[in-house]
Amino acid sequence: SKMYRLTGSFLLFFLMAHFCFAADVNDLLFKGADYHYRGKLTEAESAFSQVLKIEPQNEFALNQLGLIYAKQGKFDLAHRQFAKVVQISSDNTFARIWLGVLFLKDNKVKQAFNEFQKTLAIDPNNANAYYFLGVIYAVEHNLKQSIKYLRKAQSVGSDDPETHFRLANAFAGLDMVYNARLEYERALELNPRFTKALNALGWLYYNSGETKKAIEVWKKALKINSDPEARHNLAKVYNDLALNFFRTGDKSQARKFWRETLKYEPKNKSAKYYLRKLG
Repeated sequence: SKMYRLTGSFLLFFLMAHFCFAADVNDLLFKGADYHYRGKLTEAESAFSQVLKIEPQNEFALNQLGLIYAKQGKFDLAHRQFAKVVQISSDNTFARIWLGVLFLKDNKVKQAFNEFQKTLAIDPNNANAYYFLGVIYAVEHNLKQSIKYLRKAQSVGSDDPETHFRLANAFAGLDMVYNARLEYERALELNPRFTKALNALGWLYYNSGETKKAIEVWKKALKINSDPEARHNLAKVYNDLALNFFRTGDKSQARKFWRETLKYEPKNKSAKYYLRKLG
């Protein structure tokens, strides 16, 4: 009976210790997640590091630590955390996606491609994997494949502005102007302040002969955040308009548009030269 009492006491101690450790881990995970959400990366890093001292194979803590390192620009450390997760659990798609992203950052396209393909083998409906494969194909100028994968990203739930923007660029590259316009417009429905989409849409209008619409769109982009690309686009188009009027002998309109050019690009050499020439 003495042995039974000792065994019972040991079991009780073991269970209490186990629950204490579990409570500590859960408390640290909660604190780390809260710090991370509030942008307190140093505090979040400390909390997740403490979790890993207790549970070195805690996948959530490893992934969060990898994400924090990536945000801090510590990309080698981030890669190490995500690689550990994949070693522990080969079907962890969060870690695989981030390994792919880090490979892309280092221009290791083949390794990135493999990670995204492996992700799809585990989760055929992973929108992120389809999206990044679409991006890779776009960079390699395989626009048909890019459209295929970006479309798939949309169909499995990636209805975000960047996906629509990339898809629009691919359509534009294939001279599918109508499709491109629809995708730029969808991106702007989701994010009206998406200046990259506004600038690209402006060029679609301009190249289709809708100069007034293009100028309106670029002025809208300029109002959002003094977008330098929109400023450059406006200066270029006003300069082109001025040259056209100058060549047809309409000096008054030419002068007017070169003055507009200088509003957006005060150092524009062409506008300065011709305004001097026109007196």
